[in-house]
Amino acid sequence: MTFPRAALAGLICCAAFAAPATGQELTDEQAAEAMDFAMHDAAFTLFHEIGHLLVGELGLPVLGKEEDAADALAVILLLNDASDEIESFNTLIDSADGWYFNAVKSTGEGLDDLSFYDEHSLDIQRAYAMVCMMVGFNQKEFGETADIYEIDKERQESCAFTYQQAANSWTTLLEPHFAADAAGAGISISYEEAGDFADFAAELQDRRVLEKAAELVVASFVLPRPVTFRAALCGEANAYYDPDAAEILYCYELAANMHELYVENVVAQADEAAVK
Repeated sequence: MTFPRAALAGLICCAAFAAPATGQELTDEQAAEAMDFAMHDAAFTLFHEIGHLLVGELGLPVLGKEEDAADALAVILLLNDASDEIESFNTLIDSADGWYFNAVKSTGEGLDDLSFYDEHSLDIQRAYAMVCMMVGFNQKEFGETADIYEIDKERQESCAFTYQQAANSWTTLLEPHFAADAAGAGISISYEEAGDFADFAAELQDRRVLEKAAELVVASFVLPRPVTFRAALCGEANAYYDPDAAEILYCYELAANMHELYVENVVAQADEAAVK
């Protein structure tokens, strides 16, 4: 199996952060790749928020940072999604790359700008944790990605335990809530007006990003009450689970932000390398 952007990840580890490419003209191929990147991040983000939703709706205990636990569940669910293995694997690779791009950008702004106290682990930690779980799940498929991230072979081998420990822990917590013969509450989908972000809203709908995530949850777990997955304008690039509203909100601005992140890093660096 090959992953379309695995080779591009080589730009991550050996090139400095590129200057912003706002307004840069893209070829059709570059535009398609940037949109794929944004949509893959949207899919991972939804699965991450599903982790928070399951903790909140099912009353699950969490040891350690809930953000790290939600990342781990998102990786586990995508690695085990048999509906479209290539798409799921590419989603994980692009999402890890996104965390790396953000990390390099933040580091370039200086250590004083890093939020060491934040409830999230640092972006660079999230990127490497994801890749470790991926190669721990399947060394053959993700060995190249781990090599690009310069994870040494000994650590790659120990990542198998890291993945299995996370998978076993989540399975133990979720097993009482697995959907077997019982059916839980449903999930409604809502796409609100997107204004200047209409292209991203259309892609989310065409690819059924929210719907696919909702279908997996409903087929896998018994939810105690109806919930909503909603895409909307938020005034910021964000996504979150709101327990009071019983919903996951995905902001169109986040898709635009990730699209631009891809252009700034991959497209700009590729164009610069071509000129040289």
